[in-house]
Amino acid sequence: MGSQTVVIGIPTYKRPIGLRRLLDSIAKQSCDFTPIVLIADNEGDGGQGLQVAEQVKAEGYPWELHAIPVNERGISQVRNALMQYGFEQLNAIHLAMIDDDEWVEPQWIAELVKVQLATGAEVVGGSVSPEFETERPDWAKGLHIYYESNPGVSGKTELIQGTTNVLLSRSIIESFPTERFDPFYSLVGGGDKEFFTRIKRLGASFAFAHQAQAHELFTASRLTKKWAVERAYRIGAGDMRIIKNQQPRLLDWVKEFSKLSLALLISSLLALIFLPIPHKHMKARLKLTRQLGKLSALWGKQRAVYTNVHGN
Repeated sequence: MGSQTVVIGIPTYKRPIGLRRLLDSIAKQSCDFTPIVLIADNEGDGGQGLQVAEQVKAEGYPWELHAIPVNERGISQVRNALMQYGFEQLNAIHLAMIDDDEWVEPQWIAELVKVQLATGAEVVGGSVSPEFETERPDWAKGLHIYYESNPGVSGKTELIQGTTNVLLSRSIIESFPTERFDPFYSLVGGGDKEFFTRIKRLGASFAFAHQAQAHELFTASRLTKKWAVERAYRIGAGDMRIIKNQQPRLLDWVKEFSKLSLALLISSLLALIFLPIPHKHMKARLKLTRQLGKLSALWGKQRAVYTNVHGN
């Protein structure tokens, strides 16, 4: 790779234990370049993430480490701060983003960079395996919101939908200099998919690196029906906002309403039919909730879903 700068950006908010676990896994990266770690703490000045950064540096952290406060609350603001500092201050060629409730395998960053260089994609996503703090209840098994599996092949793909495990190429700010994560989505969610959909329309390309493996911890608070329903509702609302932003034609709206109406009908019937089978009933219920989320966004109603922090 030569002297090209690879920055690993971590958005964090009130998860000092998770952040330290992630930093420990990043310290074990096996790669032929020297990454720089960048923490953006949304607690702002004096935040726990900044304190963790000082502690690990004092302990002799193996990589160069920067930590910055982001005082304006919101995940979009944190992602934009990582982009600004990573690309402009640290002159990154590649900027990875990984959440503070995750940890990564030793080959993680090397695989993301390898696939980006092979494909030239502006955005490369990696695999995320769910890890559970407690045993999953029957209703939660096999649900897509806990993403049970990932494609086993690396290469070009249509779209990467989230920043849970992702690498951004510098070509993003060179080709799309005015495009950033929209602060509107800071507390309602879905801003990562909206950003990637927006730059895709402008010509960005995407790839998947199946060996860039991360693990995400699902705490007990995220193994509840209430959390699952809220997640499905948020996803549906986010999808509808993306559709609205694309300024669809009348025919497109007719097709969308037809799909939505059919999904409402089928998911309602399946939820009733599968009442005795917990995981099938929940799958249908979440499908129904996703459609209700779409309707709420269509009517302009918002629900703040990022006011609570799960895990520590």
